Amino acid sequence: MPKKTMSRFLLQASRHLLQADGYSSRFAETSEGRIHYYRARSQGPLPVMVFLHGLGANGADLTPLFRPLRRYCQGIVVVELPVHGLSESPRSGVIPEALNTMLNQALDQILKDDQPVMIFGNSLGGLAAIRYTNYAPQNVHSLVLSSPGGAPVDPEKLEHLRQIFASATQDRPSEFVDRLYNTPPVYRKLMEEEIRLRFANEDMRQIFEHFDPDNLLRPEDLQSIQVPTLLIWGKQDRILEEHVEFYRTHKPSHFKLEEPAHFTHCPYMEMPEELAIRIRDFARAHR
Repeated sequence: MPKKTMSRFLLQASRHLLQADGYSSRFAETSEGRIHYYRARSQGPLPVMVFLHGLGANGADLTPLFRPLRRYCQGIVVVELPVHGLSESPRSGVIPEALNTMLNQALDQILKDDQPVMIFGNSLGGLAAIRYTNYAPQNVHSLVLSSPGGAPVDPEKLEHLRQIFASATQDRPSEFVDRLYNTPPVYRKLMEEEIRLRFANEDMRQIFEHFDPDNLLRPEDLQSIQVPTLLIWGKQDRILEEHVEFYRTHKPSHFKLEEPAHFTHCPYMEMPEELAIRIRDFARAHR
């Protein structure tokens, strides 16, 4: 089976497994194209929880995190960002304005019948969560941000970040895997090939070409957020490790910052149970 076909097969297999577990697979129509998402209802006391993944990931990748949380909340929504998973690329092109419009319109549709929700966002998904909270604060009850992107850094650090997502994923995928894990899994070779395929997508590559000061956060973007917010930044983050200082410096006083010594950039990959407990306890504290 060709490698690209195998990658597509794994995506569809994950979709079918989630459907078998009671998650519906749906699309939200926007002016820029379709956004794919998973949804499951539940009977827990906590608000609906919305999950946004990072650059190069897809919704099913977060399964070890959101699956155990389902029984505690009123429902789970897992949204695949534009260009990712089964979501389409914006019709206007892969530019920040179109990406933001597409996701904001989709979330408005998806959440229209819900009470304000808790949003979890990792990396690029964390930046998307911040943007949406500023766009539609009435729809957001609380935020959990795990190593969110978007911090303005100097040009040298910005170029280093571009190289991690551009050349490292293509030329040195083993190095990229080492950045994601404390202890890489036994199937790391398969993961390396999957990373190479995902980031070889031209539309995906256009996203990180827009990592520039004009499209990054300003201090007021954080300070305007009024909802309870938990900021998690692992001490073992080897991708955005230098970006935490922007958040530490400019976060409002009601932001709670936790820096677990063993968490990496994507803690749901190695420690989903511990991350889920932190999310659950934070949601309970602000119920």
